[in-house]
Amino acid sequence: MATFIPPTDNFVPSIAVDTDGIGLLLFRYFAPTARGRNVYKLVDATFTENEPADFATIDTTYHGGHSITITISEATALTAAGYGAYIT
Repeated sequence: MATFIPPTDNFVPSIAVDTDGIGLLLFRYFAPTARGRNVYKLVDATFTENEPADFATIDTTYHGGHSITITISEATALTAAGYGAYIT
């Protein structure tokens, strides 16, 4: 079985941007942290990272920030959709 780790965005600040005082002085030197992106497999066998308005169109949700065990057929479909770099 393969493992899928959905992509992440590394732009989440370590501290709220409207913070002042000691916290801002310290955390402005920290690198942004990762935020996982959800990947949705739709009932028509396509994939998207945008949450559909109609939840009935979602077949499977791969939650960002998690390591997910997937089957070989899921790995093949995700690779074909461009997510092969995130499968181990």
